[in-house]
Amino acid sequence: MSALHTISINWLTVPLFMAVILYDMRFMRIPNWLVALFVIVAVVSLPFSTGWIDLLWRLVASATTFLVCLLLFAGRLMGGGDVKLLTVLALLIPVSALPLFGVILSLSIFVSVAAIYTARRLTQGKPTRWKAISDRKGFPLGLGIGSAGIVFVLIGPMLL
Repeated sequence: MSALHTISINWLTVPLFMAVILYDMRFMRIPNWLVALFVIVAVVSLPFSTGWIDLLWRLVASATTFLVCLLLFAGRLMGGGDVKLLTVLALLIPVSALPLFGVILSLSIFVSVAAIYTARRLTQGKPTRWKAISDRKGFPLGLGIGSAGIVFVLIGPMLL
């Protein structure tokens, strides 16, 4: 993959990751149209950035991600938007980089859980328009997924 192609994909995905964070924090959901934008980026960029064998492995990784996330969704541990988003992200990330993304995602979710619980504690009893803070039942995984995506895009190439 050329440096120009990598830069152009990054310019497209970073704002999308930021939108994922904002939407999930504000409404506790990741809209289908936002996931569809990631799908468009994947469909348009993959034929120019990877070979057929790598594309097949990415499809396998994406299908595996979907099945694992579907089990988590069935157990009410993950929302539908999170399942769809992680499935598409498995297409955009090279298979050799998936372990690194998994580590970044795990750390990002841990930090975001701590940040949300801290924000909820600090705003206890105070009105807020951010559903992720005011709704104490759920947790916005989009914060962790979006943050992990941004970190991966910015420092992932240096770590690989």
